[in-house]
Amino acid sequence: MKAKKVIAMLLAATLSVTAFTGCAINKTATVATLDKEDIKLGLVNFMIRYQEAGYDDMYIQYMGEGYWDKTVSGNNTVLETWKKNAIEEAHELYTLKAHQSDYDVEVSDNEKKEIKKAAEKFMKANSDDVIDEMSATEEIVEEYLELRLIKSKMYAAIIKNADSSVTDEEANMAAYTIVKLDYKGAYDSNYQYQTYTDEQSAQIKAQADAVVEALAGGSSLEDAAKAAGTTATTGTYATYVDPDAEKTDDSDKKSDDTESTESKENSESSDSKTKDSVYTTNNLDQSVVDALNSLEEGQTSDLITTDSTYYIVRLDKKTDEKATESNRKTVKGNKEDKYYNGILSGWQDDEKWSVKQKQLDKIKIHNYFTTTKKDKKAADTSATESTQQSESTNSTDTENTEAVDGTEN
Repeated sequence: MKAKKVIAMLLAATLSVTAFTGCAINKTATVATLDKEDIKLGLVNFMIRYQEAGYDDMYIQYMGEGYWDKTVSGNNTVLETWKKNAIEEAHELYTLKAHQSDYDVEVSDNEKKEIKKAAEKFMKANSDDVIDEMSATEEIVEEYLELRLIKSKMYAAIIKNADSSVTDEEANMAAYTIVKLDYKGAYDSNYQYQTYTDEQSAQIKAQADAVVEALAGGSSLEDAAKAAGTTATTGTYATYVDPDAEKTDDSDKKSDDTESTESKENSESSDSKTKDSVYTTNNLDQSVVDALNSLEEGQTSDLITTDSTYYIVRLDKKTDEKATESNRKTVKGNKEDKYYNGILSGWQDDEKWSVKQKQLDKIKIHNYFTTTKKDKKAADTSATESTQQSESTNSTDTENTEAVDGTEN
């Protein structure tokens, strides 16, 4: 990937910060060590605060100010999760840097000039308060951009050796229509789970029975749902199950369930998930998948009852062409990611990596950023181009911030 594409994706637009009340950190303190190389606290703080800058505008609307101190995953706050992700990213970046000669990966002089130019513009575009809050210096910004460019090049070089071919069976996505009725409870507008009363659960059961009765009378699933006061929705699911994949156990379910509020709402069960699988994970209960797999096109299932939800499904198409071709790209990417992560893990198993938790704990957030968007169309185009380069999944990529003016020149 060209340096300016990495720059365009990573550098935020001009930012403003709320009243500066934070405490400056020691940018040069060592927060982690990889073999004999020290990772500085200023760099990790910049990574975290840069990520925050990309989320403040959006998250505050839904979670309020100070959202980074709210518990969202197990017993971890948003900030604690960000710290964990940032230190893991730093470990990955420095590991790749240490092994770049294995794949003849270099950062050219011209790329270094592009990075330096972008770092200078970033520093000039933002106020002293923003710079202090992010613990940014030209050197820190340059180092981070160079590390990310190395990662981009290393990822591309590594996956060249991956077997990422995808069969039609692996790619296949089937289309369905579903009526889903939760009878134990539901999430409210604030993403809080509300348990139903016995009376409410009985009303849901009556709806399910009404749908079944209407179907028996010859109604379509859509009409039966509408008559019962609910709706039928459509979707697609991956039909392929990797025979070599290991079924998740309870511990895996717990980790999966804490990924995000959205996944909690959409995922009915972890039973259909598999560890290290190459196919797209289905956000469907396994009983629903089993029912769909037993149907012919156009057939509708009987009432499916789980411990919290009633379902009725219809198999619309055994192969949805559009979804299948999209999934083919996803499966290919998953295979490439799996190969890349295997190489990375092998290197990291042989390294000496240590984290100074007391230094990491010094990273605090007291203020929030707002983003000044200067050229949304150009920035969106740059982000799209960068995303298409498949840099592997990374939780600290900020997709909704804009490039500083001029970084594409």
